[in-house]
Amino acid sequence: MLANNALTTLERMKLMLGLTDIEDERTDEIIEMLINKASAWIERQIGHHLALSKYRQWYDADGQQELVLIEYPIVDVEFVKENGAVVDSSSYDYEQTGNIGVIYRDEGWLKVGYRMGLAYDMIRSKRVIEVSYTAGYVLPKDATEENPQTLPADLEGLLWEIVSQTYTGLQNGSMGLTSFSISDVRWDFDKSTHPEWVQLINLYRRY
Repeated sequence: MLANNALTTLERMKLMLGLTDIEDERTDEIIEMLINKASAWIERQIGHHLALSKYRQWYDADGQQELVLIEYPIVDVEFVKENGAVVDSSSYDYEQTGNIGVIYRDEGWLKVGYRMGLAYDMIRSKRVIEVSYTAGYVLPKDATEENPQTLPADLEGLLWEIVSQTYTGLQNGSMGLTSFSISDVRWDFDKSTHPEWVQLINLYRRY
């Protein structure tokens, strides 16, 4: 079974492998596990979730103009609250910076925290900004005519490359795997990551 964060479908992966005419449950199971493993690896390397999901999270009130959210790209913001008070949506914008998970506000966000010392300087901000938002991509398995795929094609292509290489290795017996177990899905890679894979992943990381 494909995981919720699978970056392609079984049918598309079999098409890339030239296996569209093969109906075999064991082969399908292996390909699905390869998809799940590669999807999890890509997501972990990028550093955030990729599937379109809704989030409700709390952030520090540090007074900056840019409120940097954990997940991205931002698709919709239901509300932002500062100390429990809803912020007027016309006072902030994410159209230009939502692709990196940033909500921008000219006047800056709330600044509140803990003050200490002789100068009574604020040394720690409080986590009192609450954001309810939707972020991520429509994955191939979730896409419909009304709601088409938004996952970038190069990320899905990267997954195809990883799965194709691993599957070919399994078939040829010259695997880049030192161990493989269907029962508990153990994987130990003994080959270094391709530089071009890392370069592509870096395009979707936020630094």
